[in-house]
Amino acid sequence: MLRIPSFVEDSEPISMDRAEGEFMLDNPSVPITRSQLIAGFRMLGVQAGDVVMLHASYKAVGAVMGGPNVIIQALLDALTPTGTLMMYVGWADLPYLEDTPLEVRQVYYDEHPAFDPKLARAARWNGILAEVLRTWPEVHRSENPENSMVAVGTQAAWITRDHPMNYGYGAGSPLAKLVEVNGKVLMLGAPLGKITLLHHAENIAKMRHKNVVRYPCPILRDGKKVWIEVEDYDTGDPHDDYTFEEIVQAYLSLNRGRHGIVGNAPSYLFEAQDICKFAVNWLEVHFGQ
Repeated sequence: MLRIPSFVEDSEPISMDRAEGEFMLDNPSVPITRSQLIAGFRMLGVQAGDVVMLHASYKAVGAVMGGPNVIIQALLDALTPTGTLMMYVGWADLPYLEDTPLEVRQVYYDEHPAFDPKLARAARWNGILAEVLRTWPEVHRSENPENSMVAVGTQAAWITRDHPMNYGYGAGSPLAKLVEVNGKVLMLGAPLGKITLLHHAENIAKMRHKNVVRYPCPILRDGKKVWIEVEDYDTGDPHDDYTFEEIVQAYLSLNRGRHGIVGNAPSYLFEAQDICKFAVNWLEVHFGQ
C-alpha cells in the first residue's frame, strides 16, 4: 500500500520509515495544506480531465488549513478545469410519510415546502463536504429530490440534466452517466459500504428480490408546489443478505482499484465502469433470478 504523506512542507524536515514505507514529519502539528492534498489526490490516481464522484469523511482527512472548502478546491485543482467533480447530496428535508397517520399527512401536504434544487440542503448524513459542494460557485444540481446529485466542472450540466424522477439510480441518472464516461469513484476516508454507485448496479442486475416502493414527494412545477408519486427500487439497508461493503471487499481481493492515504484518510479510487460491472455480476451470481 502506498502511503501519501499527510504533512509535507518545504520548511519541514521529512523522515521516512523504510520498514513501514511511510513518510513522516518531525513536526506533525502542521495542518494539512492544499498543496499536500493535491499531491495526494494525484498520487492516488486522480488525473486532469477525470469525472470523479466523491464520498468523503472530513473528520477522517484530519485538520486541514482553511477547512472543508480547501479539500474541495484541492480536488478541483487536481482535476483541472477540464475535469468534473460530483457528489450525492440527496435532500435533508425529504418527507417520509409511510407510517404517518392520514390527518398528519394532510398537514404535510398543505405545509411542507417543495424541493427546490437551488435551496434544498444536502442530507446531513452525507457529510459536510456534500453541503460545501452544493453551495459551490457554478454548481449544477439534478432535480430528483431523494437521489439528487451536484456537480462542478466541464460535464456538470450534462451529468445533472434530466435526472429521472422514477428509478433515480438507474438509466439516465447521473450514476449511469458516470459509468458511460468511465469516470471514477473516490472514497476519501468514507466507509466502503457507502459507495452510491452500487445502487446503479442494483438497478441493472437481474435479481429475484428487487422490491418496488412508491412514495409521495413535493416538487416545483411551473413555480408551484405539486405532490407526485415516485417509484423506485427499495435500496434501504441491509440489502437482504449482502452489504455494499461485502461487494467492495470482494472487488479489492482481486487487486482492483487503488488504495492510499490522503491527509490522514484511508482512501480508494475505483474506475466506475469496472466496479459497476463487477457488482452487477456479483449480485446476479449470488441473488440472480
